[in-house]
Amino acid sequence: MPAAPATSDDHKKEGNELFAKGDFLRAAAAYTRGIKAAPDSHVLYSNRAQAFLRLHKVGKALEDADRCIALAPDFVKGYHRKASALHALGEPARSEEAAELLLGAIERGMEDRELVRLGVTVGGKAFAARLDAFRKAAAPVAPEEGDKPAAPPPPAKKAAPPSAAAKEAPPTAAAAAKGPTEQSLSEGLGEQLPWEAPPEDFAAGCLQPILKRFLAEGLVSLPAVVYLQPAPPAKGSREEPSLGQISIKPAFASPSTLAQCADFLQGKAAEARARSAVLFVRKALIEYPCVWKEKRKQEWPFDAKADGLFMQCESHNDRVVYFTQLTESKGGVCSVGETVQLDPATFALMPRLFAT
Repeated sequence: MPAAPATSDDHKKEGNELFAKGDFLRAAAAYTRGIKAAPDSHVLYSNRAQAFLRLHKVGKALEDADRCIALAPDFVKGYHRKASALHALGEPARSEEAAELLLGAIERGMEDRELVRLGVTVGGKAFAARLDAFRKAAAPVAPEEGDKPAAPPPPAKKAAPPSAAAKEAPPTAAAAAKGPTEQSLSEGLGEQLPWEAPPEDFAAGCLQPILKRFLAEGLVSLPAVVYLQPAPPAKGSREEPSLGQISIKPAFASPSTLAQCADFLQGKAAEARARSAVLFVRKALIEYPCVWKEKRKQEWPFDAKADGLFMQCESHNDRVVYFTQLTESKGGVCSVGETVQLDPATFALMPRLFAT
């Protein structure tokens, strides 16, 4: 008997496998075959849009995203794909359109952490402020005074939470931030000068003392910090550029604090004429964005509760993200586990710090 013809699900599965391997062109072709078999499949249009985005075929990605939304107006990924395509066009007006699209989807009840994260990336502080305003407006209205139930007895007094001002405080250049000093960075780089090292070597030089400190002091020593690779000294200058070191722990509390921190870091990187930047943050310190949640095993190969260190490295023309699993036993024995390179489009914690 002749083999049964492949179904749309067969083509989708093939496309997903090819996409996971990074073969985006063949993945798009597989999704196209699936669409021919099931022309009303919004999922296949969404998947092909994502493949086209990876191939930098933004116009085709936008067409597929529009078709996906038309077929399934409540499908969250359709809006994510369209906003990503609009932003990828590189025009401020299209990025504003992307932010409006995402905010509109959220206001219609499709709130999703990926939509929020993308909105902060494309819309910055303005998006975060509008989202906060929408959430406050949508919050349940308190009952009138006469309708209030009797007040319960006051709870035991607790330490006061951080003030709003403290939560929203911008990051600061922190000479005492946990991490490499000028001396330890020099040890990590060997004979290379910080401003001469390739960005990946600079990142590795910053990482070594952080891991060394972790092995000695445990998970509590892990930082939330950005290091800016200095530019070469001015011609004729005898003063060596210093290591830019900025504590960013407040950044990962909310979309608003993340956008504020990104703006601050972008300004600092431009001011310092930094060659590259490397971000380190312990996973347990991140309240937002929790990029590892609801990911497939091939995307996030760790247990959801696993702790460790995110490292995001970027220069003017490249960006990579890694996660290293770190463990500490009850007896205080620390060990460094597997390091995996992650897809920056999905797992980047901070918007781009350098204009591309």
